[in-house]
Amino acid sequence: MAPPPPPHAAALPAWAAENALFRRHRRLRPLLLPAASLRAFAPLLSHCIVSGLARNPFVASRLLVASARLSLRFSLLLLSHLPASSLSPFSFNSLIRASPPRLALQLFDQMRHRGVTTDRYTLPFLIHACSSGDRPLCESLHGQSLRLGYSCVLFTQTALMNAYFACRFEVAARRVFDEMQAKDVVAWTGMVSGYVDSGMFLRGVEVFQEMRSCEEAVRPNVATAVSVASACAGLGSLEYAKGLHAYMEKVGLEGELIVKNALIDMYGKCGSIELARGLFGLMPQKDLHSLTAMISGLASHGHGKEAVALFFSTKEVGVLPDSTTFVVVLSACSHAGLVDEGISIFNSMENEYKVTPDIKHYGCMVDLFSRAGLIARGYQLIESMPFEPNLAILGALLSACSINNKLDIGELVIKRIESVCADKGGAGVLLSNIYANQNLWHEVDSLRRKIRDDTICRKPPGQSGFNASTLNAASHIIGQI
Repeated sequence: MAPPPPPHAAALPAWAAENALFRRHRRLRPLLLPAASLRAFAPLLSHCIVSGLARNPFVASRLLVASARLSLRFSLLLLSHLPASSLSPFSFNSLIRASPPRLALQLFDQMRHRGVTTDRYTLPFLIHACSSGDRPLCESLHGQSLRLGYSCVLFTQTALMNAYFACRFEVAARRVFDEMQAKDVVAWTGMVSGYVDSGMFLRGVEVFQEMRSCEEAVRPNVATAVSVASACAGLGSLEYAKGLHAYMEKVGLEGELIVKNALIDMYGKCGSIELARGLFGLMPQKDLHSLTAMISGLASHGHGKEAVALFFSTKEVGVLPDSTTFVVVLSACSHAGLVDEGISIFNSMENEYKVTPDIKHYGCMVDLFSRAGLIARGYQLIESMPFEPNLAILGALLSACSINNKLDIGELVIKRIESVCADKGGAGVLLSNIYANQNLWHEVDSLRRKIRDDTICRKPPGQSGFNASTLNAASHIIGQI
């Protein structure tokens, strides 16, 4: 009979069974498996230190990675006690990757101070860790990549491009992208999604057109499809949306669930709920994102009852709604005037689905009551909220007070606005309109004089604008897919 396998052998990677180090030191094998806690990790660490195995660079790096998963603070303490000869770029890279920006920079400095050389992964991990919107820091890291000779490495360039997008420096991101000698699908997709995240949808579409026409013939992946669908949704062009859908079918991506979800969302935002509904109906498999995208599309096109019915059908397909789904369906109830349905869904969040309502859900309910003229119910809900209402919620209720001439509640809302924000000029104008509708001209005069004298805010002049440049530019690319 064959001897039983050693502990953990079944879960070990195949290479470990053939590795000389792990064959000689079987007590190291748990190092390749995630530890449940620092207490469980301690005996293994003690053995490595006492036996001298911790001086082995590979073992040291695995100890640091394993401990970082449990406690980054403990891992940093361990790093400070390991001899420099046992440290490798992999050790520092793993910690940099898991660290917040300031700590990542400190680790990078410590890496150089202790004589550990950087490799092609160090700067990309550092740049990614520091992609917090700090433009001077991003430019400084770009300079480091030039000094260390990694500025032409695609991995580094892609990280820099994403970091520049994070700090809204799109021109620099495009410059880094243009300097890439060979662009892969990750770089192309990052460029498209960067423009989309910046609201520059047309630029994202143009980059996708460049990708399709480039000599390297880069094939899009699922992430590319989702990013371009978002760009198309932002442009709102149905013709372009149809072209993108046809192209996704051509390259074999249309069958992917995540792509179908993106296409449903795209069609809903491009004005064709019929195409979104048709695509949704043909899906053999649906997940939460499919249902949420369809509910959102139905709600935005005035099909509130159908959106609510679809929400209640989630149980039948075994999908549990999340926080975003509740925001979407409550918004549908608000715009369709479905008060009873909205109340029922809101009450079911914690009772049935264990989802705690946040300020967005309360905001939807206040908007629901406000649109239905149930001003007192809306104010009662604000009073019962477990957190302070924001200006959007208070403003919606005050606007409803103005429309429905609810002077008493309007004055209460103004007091709440004053406690949240000193700049209450716009709210004061709404309250003065309520006074005017009640023929309380003395109150109108007194309130407007107070706003003017306090120089809190003056009613801004009405403005109307139309940016035709985006529409004109979009017309040149419609139908090019």
